[in-house]
Amino acid sequence: MPTLANAQSDLQFRISLALPSHTDALLAFEIENRPHFERWIASRGDAFYSTQAVYRSLEQAQWSAHAQKEFHYLTWLGDEIIGRITLRGIEREQYFKASLGYRFSARHGGKGYATTAVNSVVEHAFTELKLWRLEALIIADNLPSLGVIQKCGFSQYGHAHAAVLCNGKWMDVLHFEKHAQPIADRQPS
Repeated sequence: MPTLANAQSDLQFRISLALPSHTDALLAFEIENRPHFERWIASRGDAFYSTQAVYRSLEQAQWSAHAQKEFHYLTWLGDEIIGRITLRGIEREQYFKASLGYRFSARHGGKGYATTAVNSVVEHAFTELKLWRLEALIIADNLPSLGVIQKCGFSQYGHAHAAVLCNGKWMDVLHFEKHAQPIADRQPS
């Protein structure tokens, strides 16, 4: 995972696996961005926004990474978490795929952090985890997220109409994919 100097300041941009020791920073990130995130995903409810609940979620993330079932990454700018990226539903037999998800701080949007971080996790998934295909689902109205996934080289392969109920409204979901190699070069490694 990369560690990069931020050209706009002296803060260090980095990506790490999520660990229970990150509880306080992650809770601050989640609380600050809750209204922003809940525009696009269902609310986790008030009970999630506590030190104990976030700690438990990070313990589960650490166990899942150890078991190679899913990976939860945190994107940092200095000592502040500015984003989360997940690889879930990892299938290593036959499919060699995972589902990619991400969310980033509203305050840090439009600065390229999400694109840089997602590209880094994608590269890690293909080279280190030896996955062949990544999938992502994006709410059709979420233009910033659509911009990130397209800048990262994902291709749309589907459109599910009225597929998810969020805040009392049915929303369309777009399906994206990216392969480790161009389709024409698809030979098993």
